[in-house]
Parts: sequence; structure tokens; C-alpha cells
Amino acid sequence: MLKTFSRLLAAALLVVMVPLSAMAAEVENFRFSSSPSKIRFVVDLDGKVEYEEIKNTKKQLVLEFDAKVDDDIVSKVKDPIIKKARLQEKGDKTRLIVDLNSEAQHKVFVLKQPNRLVLDIFRIRVESTSSDMGKGLTHIYRREDMNGLPVEVNILEIAPKNRYILKPFSGAVNKNGRGTLLKAAKAVGARAAVNASYFDSDGWIIGNLKLDGEWLGMESKPRSALVVAGGKPMVMQDLAYEGRAFFPKLGTFLDVKGINRSRIADDVVLYTHYYGPGTKTNQYGYEIRIAANGRVTEVSGAGNMKLDKDSVVLSGHGMAAKVLERVQVGDRVRLRETLGNETADEAELVVGAGPSLVADGKADVRSAEENIAYDIARGRAPRTAAGVKKDGTVILLVVDGRSSSSAGMTLQELASNLVKLGAWQAVNFDGGGSSEMVLDGKILNTPSDGSVFEGYPQHHPAPEDPPAFGIRAAGQVLGKRLPDDLQHRCLLPARKHSGLFL
Repeated sequence: MLKTFSRLLAAALLVVMVPLSAMAAEVENFRFSSSPSKIRFVVDLDGKVEYEEIKNTKKQLVLEFDAKVDDDIVSKVKDPIIKKARLQEKGDKTRLIVDLNSEAQHKVFVLKQPNRLVLDIFRIRVESTSSDMGKGLTHIYRREDMNGLPVEVNILEIAPKNRYILKPFSGAVNKNGRGTLLKAAKAVGARAAVNASYFDSDGWIIGNLKLDGEWLGMESKPRSALVVAGGKPMVMQDLAYEGRAFFPKLGTFLDVKGINRSRIADDVVLYTHYYGPGTKTNQYGYEIRIAANGRVTEVSGAGNMKLDKDSVVLSGHGMAAKVLERVQVGDRVRLRETLGNETADEAELVVGAGPSLVADGKADVRSAEENIAYDIARGRAPRTAAGVKKDGTVILLVVDGRSSSSAGMTLQELASNLVKLGAWQAVNFDGGGSSEMVLDGKILNTPSDGSVFEGYPQHHPAPEDPPAFGIRAAGQVLGKRLPDDLQHRCLLPARKHSGLFL
């Protein structure tokens, strides 16, 4: 009798000591939600579960988990990427089966308190690749979900210790003028290139631009720029050009109002060899040639004075012309040019655009402070930017936009992306149809020019593309030296395509 009681007690103890986890959870509810980024399926449970992904094809996804469901449940979801979704009993387990209209990325996870099994199916396929191009150059491609919109980004990172030099260059190669980024990059031997400065429909540069100590363009409004000083890259804010020509013999001066652009009424423009063979001015003004020693070697009222590498030409109209008319050959002229910052004044390279995007490792978009045009400052668009990491790594970034495959970015999103990439400082370059990246003789991105130029296929680069900024292997033998010119490619005249470009 005692032995029988002992057996019963042992059996009772065995029942009591069975782990609670061995008791199958039950499905309480099956629901879904929809957002611009994803479809979410949620299975509510009364206990913990473990799951297994037993099938994953382009057309179907099947999860199996250790829970019971009383009856098969079909979701009433209606969505372009989902054909059908249901819970199905499979012995002592349950299957979540999703039939897809197209392949999509997904994520599965469990939550506690309360217990849930969650399946996210993403509308936008996200991917990222990184390629070491050698000699300190890395190319990164990303396809991102930007608040429910697809965005394609190409990134070049140039390490502090590298075999490359940063060089602005001209689309016309040896002077200011039109040309495609790809052809220009090939002509100067640049391994990689992106667009850079703003420009207007007449082709003149908008922004402070300096190369090897020579001023090629100016901006009197305080703007940001990528600066290389003493070999160190940095982004500097509030750089505003101020130029003045002093005439000691006459006891007067003239303020420089423009560099390498068309002369207009009551204007003073400084021309260098970069502008082309001549000033392209008419006879309704006066011009003087100033040699490297500061002496005037030529005075003329004929217009279109020739340009060379050994001198600059100061051209005036209106009251300025009357001053220049009084200047004589042999007179001394003192040119003073400054950006209001000693480091920038002594820098070997200044590439201005704006606005500043990142400062001290934080997003700081200064559109209002830099008086950036509304169409540039607002909305989504293709974008180009340059950033510098704390260790000196340079980031060149191009974002595609204005297409179903890539929506573009706002300046705030652009700044946030640069921060994620590790940018300590960053500046916005010209964007819109100008945004383009070339690497090893190929266009990496899909410029939006092709979708706005009438007569050209969508996403096909237009024949005349905008300013550039390039890199070239140091010491590379090409049969020609890299021209000391700024990449400044102008678009087709505004009279043909007005209002289409940023």
C-alpha cells in the first residue's frame, strides 16, 4: 500500500515539475499595419514562442512557430506588394504564410510584454556596397529608405594618406566653358570627378574659387567653401570676397565687382587667362593690363583685350571706365583680394558653394545665413556635397533624384547622412541636374539632366553638363599635366531651358 502511494506521489510531482515553456502558446490575434516604408504583420500570443523561417522565395515567405491557432486566419491586407497573408494550423505549430507580388526584403523578431511575433516587409529594397579602389580611394554605393522614399547615393572617400590630389578643373579643360564631366575628366586624367560650384546661364562662376593662389571666381555674400590650406582639407563658413585696385598716382581706387564673367553696366571685372583668349567686352568701356610686378603694360578702349598667364586685365564701364582712361602705361596698381579670413586668404584651394551642412560633427544647415536661393534650400532634389572627417578623410557624395528609383534629399536629410558617414564638416555643392559622379571613365549615378532636357532620353546625361571637382593619381604619367583650371561647365543657355536648374 505504501509503495503504491509512493508511485502516485512521484507521478504527481512529475506533473508539477514540467517546465511552463513546454506548454504551447496560443494565438490571440493576427493583425497588420501599413506605412510608407513597410507592411507590418503582428501575431499576438499568450506566451513566448520560437520561430523558424522555413521558406523564402521571390513569391512566398513562410514562418513556423510553436503556437496553436484554433482556425486558419486570413488577413484582409490590401497592398501592392502583398498578394495574400494567412495563419495556418500545422500539427501542434502555426505557419504565417505571405504570398508576394514581387520580391521584398523582410525582418522577423519577437517582442515581450505582451508577447508578439512581428514580420516587417519593406517596400524599398535597401542595399550597400563598398569597394576599395586602391591608393586610399573607396567607393560606396547605397540604396536607402528615406522616410518611405527610395534614394540612391554614391560616395567617394579619400583617406588622409592617399596617392591622390584634389584639383578643380574646367569642362572646357583649359578655360571657362561648356563640356561634359566625363569628357573633361578623361582629358585631364582625373580618376574621379563630381560637379562643384554654382554658375549662371551665361557661364560665369557663382562662388569663391581659388586655385594655386589664383582667383578664378568670387562671391561677395558670406558663403561656405571647401578649403585646402597647407595640404589640410576643411570646410570654412562666412567667406566673402572683397577686391580693390589702388591707383597711387591717381590717388583713388576701384572695387572689384566680378571675376571672369561678362561685364555689365557700371561694372568692374577682373579677368585672368582662365576666362579664355580675351575679355569678350565691347568698346564701351576701358581696360588695363597689369603685369605680375604690378605695373600697367597696356591701356585700351577697344574692348576684348587678350588674356595671358603672365598678367590680369581690369575692365571697367561707366564711372570706372573714366578712372581707367586716366591710367598710363608704367603706372603702378596694387590689387588687394581677401575673403576676410587669413587661413582662406593663404589657402592654395578654395571651392565655394553653400550652404554649410555640418559643423563640429552635427547637422547645421545654414541656408538662411548664407542667403541660399529658395529653390535650392527647399524640397527634395539631386544633391552633391563635400565633407571632411575629423581625421582628414574627404567625402564626395552625390544623391540621385527626380525619378521613381531615387527621390533625392532635402538639405537636412543630406546633412544627417553626412553625419552618419562621419563628417565633421560639410558643404553643399551645386545640385539638381548638375549632380554627377564619374569614376574610372564611367558615370556612376543617374543624372536627372536626361529627364529635363527635351529631346534626350530619361536618365541620359545631357550633352552640356555642370561644374566639377576631381581627383587624380599623383605622379601618374599621362602625357599632359593637369591644367591649373577650375572645373566649371555651364549648362545650355537659359533661353532654351529656363527655370529647370538649381
